[in-house]
Amino acid sequence: MFVKKIIIMFTLLTLFLIINCTKNRENASLPIPDSFSKSGGDDGSSSDSNNDSRYYTEPIGDDSCSGCPGQMTESELTNLKDELEKNNIYDAKIDVNVKVTIPQSENPHSNGDVDLWATVIRPAGSEKLPTILMASPYRRETMIALYLPLVLSRYNLMAIDIRGSGSSGGEWASFDLVEQYDIKYVVDTFIPSRVWSDGNVGMISASYLGIIQMFTAGLVDTDPKTGEPVHLKALFPQMPMADAYRDIVMHGGNPDLLFIPIWLLGVDLMAILPPMLNFGVDGKVTQEIQDQAEALWLEHWNQIPMHIGWIMDVNNLKDGEFYDKKSTMIYWPVKPKGGWGFPEGKRTIPSKLPVFCVGGWFDIFTRGTTNIYQYGLSKHSNSDKRMIIGEWYHISAAMGMGLNSIIGNQLPARWFDWKIKKKPDPFMDEFPVMLYVMGEKKWRAEKSWPLPESRVNHETLYLTKRAPTPIPGDWYTDEPSTQLIKQYTNNNYSLSDSPDYSGDNPVLRHNPLNMHGWSSRSCARWSIGAQAIYSDISKFYLNNDIDAEQWYEDERQDEKECLTFTTEPLAEDMEIVGPLALTFWAKTKFADQCTQDYIDLIFDQIKEILNITDNLILDGMNKKDVQWVVELNDVFPDGRARNITSGWLSAWHRQYDPSGNTNEYYEGPWYNRRKVVENPIDPAYKPFDPFYDGPDTEPKEINEEELYQYTVELLSTCNVFKKGHRIRVSLSASDFPHLLPVVQPSDNTIVIDERHSAQIEFTAANTDDEGDTWEWIGSNADADKYLMSGGPSGCGTPASATSSQSAGVRMAAEIMGLLAIMFIPMSLIMIQRHIRRRKRA
Repeated sequence: MFVKKIIIMFTLLTLFLIINCTKNRENASLPIPDSFSKSGGDDGSSSDSNNDSRYYTEPIGDDSCSGCPGQMTESELTNLKDELEKNNIYDAKIDVNVKVTIPQSENPHSNGDVDLWATVIRPAGSEKLPTILMASPYRRETMIALYLPLVLSRYNLMAIDIRGSGSSGGEWASFDLVEQYDIKYVVDTFIPSRVWSDGNVGMISASYLGIIQMFTAGLVDTDPKTGEPVHLKALFPQMPMADAYRDIVMHGGNPDLLFIPIWLLGVDLMAILPPMLNFGVDGKVTQEIQDQAEALWLEHWNQIPMHIGWIMDVNNLKDGEFYDKKSTMIYWPVKPKGGWGFPEGKRTIPSKLPVFCVGGWFDIFTRGTTNIYQYGLSKHSNSDKRMIIGEWYHISAAMGMGLNSIIGNQLPARWFDWKIKKKPDPFMDEFPVMLYVMGEKKWRAEKSWPLPESRVNHETLYLTKRAPTPIPGDWYTDEPSTQLIKQYTNNNYSLSDSPDYSGDNPVLRHNPLNMHGWSSRSCARWSIGAQAIYSDISKFYLNNDIDAEQWYEDERQDEKECLTFTTEPLAEDMEIVGPLALTFWAKTKFADQCTQDYIDLIFDQIKEILNITDNLILDGMNKKDVQWVVELNDVFPDGRARNITSGWLSAWHRQYDPSGNTNEYYEGPWYNRRKVVENPIDPAYKPFDPFYDGPDTEPKEINEEELYQYTVELLSTCNVFKKGHRIRVSLSASDFPHLLPVVQPSDNTIVIDERHSAQIEFTAANTDDEGDTWEWIGSNADADKYLMSGGPSGCGTPASATSSQSAGVRMAAEIMGLLAIMFIPMSLIMIQRHIRRRKRA
C-alpha cells in the first residue's frame, strides 16, 4: 500500500505538470509567483521576526519582474503568508528561472556556449548574502525544496540543472570534466557577479550533488598567498563517491546490475519531464520560450541511446581514463605513481576548504565517503574536516534519518555559519568523527578515521574444514541427525582464532539457476535502501524498531548452498571497525564441454537476433569467471544472521602477479601424482590501496584446476558482536540482482592446508584512552544535542536540534523531493514483493 501511494502521488504530480504546461501555452505556469516579498521597509537585517504587513509582488532584482502572468492574487499571497508563518519561513524572494550561460571560453571541454537554468530563493532585503548552491541532474525544483530552512539562516539558496538535465542545454556527461568546469564557472564567476551575492559560496546536498561538490573543489580559483578558495568557502557533501569504477560501476571487477541501470533510467526519465522553462522567464511565457522548451525536451530524449550505450559498451568493463575523469579522487592531494595523465589530475582539493562528509554503513558509497575523508582530506587540519557515518542506506543517509539536526538543516547551517560567516562557534573540534556503533546501538565520537593504532588491535580468524557446533533450535545449523539429506549443514564450517587443517576441502558449487543475493541485505543496499524506508521511519520516528522482522535482516535464506564459516559463541564483546580482507586459495572446474557448447549456442542466438557482436552484458555473463561474494554476518543466539558488510571479487580481477610468476609442485601418492600450479597474489599488492588498479585495467582469465590466491576486500563497518553472538563469514558465487550474474556453472574448491591458509583479517576496537581519543555520545537524541549544543537552531533563536520547528518541514520536503527519484526502484520493489508472495504461496 505504501508503494502504491508513492507511485500514485508521483503520477499525479507528473500529470499536473504536463497539463499545466500544455493547456494554455501563452500563460502556462504553476500558481506560484516569480517573487514574493514582505513590504514595510525591509533593511536586509538578519531578524526572523514577522510584522503584520501584507505580502505583495514587486521586482526583486536582475532575474525576475513584477506584474507578470501567472503571479498570485492578493488572497493567494495572504494564504501563502499564513503557510510560511506556520513553518517559520518569512520574507523570501524567488527567481524561478534564472539563465546561466557558460561561455565556451570558460570551459575547455565544451563544444560551445551552453545555457544552464537555475532557481534562486533568497531572504528579502538588499543585503548581499552568502549563497548555498546545489547542482543536480534530478531537477532543481525537486532538490531546492530539501534545503529551504537555510533561507532562515539568511543564505541565498540556488539550485541549478546541470547540462543535459532539467531545463539546461547540452549533453549530460555524468560527472565528466565538462560538467565540472560548468559548476566551477557558476561558483567563481556567475554567483559573485549577482547583486544579491556577497561573493561567498557554500555547497550542499547528497549523492550526485555531494559528488559534484568534490569535483568543484578541485577546480575553483584559490588565493595564491593563502591557498584558500576565493569564493567557495565550505562544503557539506552527503554520501560522495571517490572512484567511479570501483564505487559505482564495477564492484571487485563485477558489473553492477541493480543500481546503475535504474539510476541512468531515472535520470533520463526526469530529464524528459516538461522543463521548468514552460513556466516562463521573467514572468513571461512566450512562443519563443515554448519552442525552446520543446527543443530542450527533444534534445534530452535523443541523448537516451547514448546512455544505454554506456551500459552496453564492452570497453567499459576495464578501468581507465573514461572512469578516471569521473572520479573525485583525481583531486586528492595523494596521487598515484606517475600521476593521472591529464592536466586536471595535477590539481588538488584546497586544504583550507572546510568539508563536512556524511555517509552510511549500508550506503552504496561507504567506500567512497571514508576514502575521501582518509585520503582526499588528508592535508586538512582537524578544524576543517568532519565526518558522520550512521546506520544508514543511501536514502536514509541523504535525509540524515534520526538526526533532526541534519533533517532540519541546523547542522549544515551551523557549519556554514562557522566557516562562511566566520561566526565563532566551533563544534566537534576535539573529536571530528562521529560513528554509529551497530550492535551497541549508540553514537561515538572519535579523533580520526581510520581509528589510530592505539585504538585498535589487529585480529585474524581462520576458515577451517570442520563443522561448528549447532545453534539449538536454529533450522539452519541444527538439522535433525535423522534427516538423510542435509539442506544446510553440509556447507557449514567453523571460523576459528587458530588454524585447523583437518577435514575435507569445502567445495562451492555455482549453479546459475540458483542465484544468491535476492534475499540478502545486498538487494536492499544496492537499491539504495528503498525497501528499508518503512522500517527506518518506524525505527527513527515511531520508536518502534521492526528491523529484525525484515527479510533483508536475516541472511539464512540466502545462505542456502553457500559456504558459511561460523565462530563459537563469543565469550566477550568484540567490535570490528574498518574494512576487512578475506584471503584464500581456490581452484575452479567449469562445466563439461557439452554444457559449455549449449550455453555458447544460446548467447550466439541472442546476438544474432539482436544483430550485435560485442556486448558488455552478454559477454560479462558468458565468460568463464567466478564471482566471489563474501559477507560478514552477526549471528544472534536464535540463529538470525544479520549482514554487517560485504565484499566482491571477480576471479579475472584478482590481484595477480604481473610478472607471471607461478609455483609448481606435485602432490599425492606415487601412483597418482598430480601437478599443482600455484598463482600467488602480486607481492606489491596491499589491501585497501585505492590506487591499486592493475587487474582492473587488464583483467586476466583463470585456468581450470590451477590454484589461485584471492583477497576479497570488504567495505568498512563498525559493529559490536555481543557476548553470546557468533561471527560468520559466508562465501557464494553470485549476488543477484546487485551484480551481473555469471551463467557458467562451476565447482570451486577452497584449499585449506599448511601451505594454503584461509583467513579474514580486521581491526578490533579496544577501550583504551577513553576521553582522550574517543568518547561515547549515546542515542540519536544525545547525538543531536552533541552536534548542536550551544549553537543556534537555525530558526532565529538558540535551541537544541531536537526541538527544531522546521524539522517537520524538512521531513515533508524530503519525502516529496524523493518521489521522482524513487519512482523506478519503488516500482521494482513492488514487483519483487509480489514475486516473493507468490513464492511463499
